[in-house]
Amino acid sequence: MMLLVEVRVMQTKYPNWFEMTAKKNFESQLMPLAGKFNLRFLQIGAFTGDATVWLVDNVLVTKNSVLEDVDIWTGSDEEEHKDMNWLDVERVYDSRIAFRPNVIKYKMDSKEFLRSIEEPTYDFIYIDGDHTAEGVLQDAVLAWRLLKPGGIMAFDDYLWNYNGDPFLEPKRGVDAFLAVCEGQYTIIESGYQLWIEKC
Repeated sequence: MMLLVEVRVMQTKYPNWFEMTAKKNFESQLMPLAGKFNLRFLQIGAFTGDATVWLVDNVLVTKNSVLEDVDIWTGSDEEEHKDMNWLDVERVYDSRIAFRPNVIKYKMDSKEFLRSIEEPTYDFIYIDGDHTAEGVLQDAVLAWRLLKPGGIMAFDDYLWNYNGDPFLEPKRGVDAFLAVCEGQYTIIESGYQLWIEKC
């Protein structure tokens, strides 16, 4: 009982960006998949596991459906990350997946992880890791070939602005990716987040 109380306290120390900016889209776009068999989801950037918990508790509810989370748990140069204890952030994440066996954690660079897979594997890919334009572009290009036809790819923080520098903003990278892959996708949600479905 003491452990559960401690975990709840740790969780409240960090912002729940998933609840603030993503949950509504997850509900509208992914709930139609809830309970289907053999789903495989990938999340680039997991933070404290807010999106992870929602996905496995609401959509990936069958034993043979899996979520793979990739993160380095060291933060970035973003102002919001500077005062965070990333060992503690990871500890909170670990405590939340401890009893969720269909979550597979990979603590590694997303580009290295994505290059290690050779064929279309995923029904859903959520890109919320490196927020620089170049980082988002690389994640998107490497992940796109791993998304099944009819699969969904979502970009968090599409409209996020970092000190007015376009090279440090996701939108520039996402837009470059969309231009390269024009004709291969349908936009299904465009706002603070961008969601696309692969043709």
